Amino acid sequence: QDVYNFVESKLIDGTGGCMYISGVPGTGKTATVHEVIRCLQHASEQDELPAFQFIEINGMKLTDPHQAYAQILKMLTGQKATADHAAALLEKRFSTPSPKRETAVLLVDELDLLWTRKQNVMYNLFDWPTRKSAKLVVLAIANTMDLPERIMINRVSSRLGLTRMSFQPYTYKQLQQIITSRLNRLKAFEDDAIQLVSRKVAALSGDARRCLDICRRATEICELTQNKGTRLVGMVHVMEALDE
Repeated sequence: QDVYNFVESKLIDGTGGCMYISGVPGTGKTATVHEVIRCLQHASEQDELPAFQFIEINGMKLTDPHQAYAQILKMLTGQKATADHAAALLEKRFSTPSPKRETAVLLVDELDLLWTRKQNVMYNLFDWPTRKSAKLVVLAIANTMDLPERIMINRVSSRLGLTRMSFQPYTYKQLQQIITSRLNRLKAFEDDAIQLVSRKVAALSGDARRCLDICRRATEICELTQNKGTRLVGMVHVMEALDE
């Protein structure tokens, strides 16, 4: 809801801004943002909100952080350019008033991986939305909580005006619910096996993806060791999956 309200208010006002979303892996950061964008796009199609352009880059998929400029430019305008040229064109775009231009909503996933020695890529991604005429909303997702502070060493940090949001690791009860909802009333696991996975993962990381991976592996182990007749995935299979 906070992410939705943040982007919605920027779209209505025709302004820009940056939200920094942090939390350990597997806590639903990207999934939440995608769901928010889906709802906003639906509202925009119903003419309840101004139209906007959504683009997404992922630090994991870039061989070099500076490639981010070229990717953003291509998705925004269809133009191809080298990283340096793209950076200059984007700088110009976000500094030039254009009342008719739609707001751009940029999701930067795996922001941690856009780290450069001078940190200029990250700095620009945080700085561009603060320009009056940028009409750029950046949703930056990272695993590290203090990235903005580290980028801002020797820079004027007050200018950034970041909105922050932190995703907490899932608790054992939440992980239990996630597994149960994925099973969709299918009785495939013994109850104490679900409890064991949930407790173990909650104690280690609270990572829902890890939790589901273990369940998947435990199911495979159960199928491999199964003789005829139906059997549920039990503690033994989960223990073996956890030990791998």
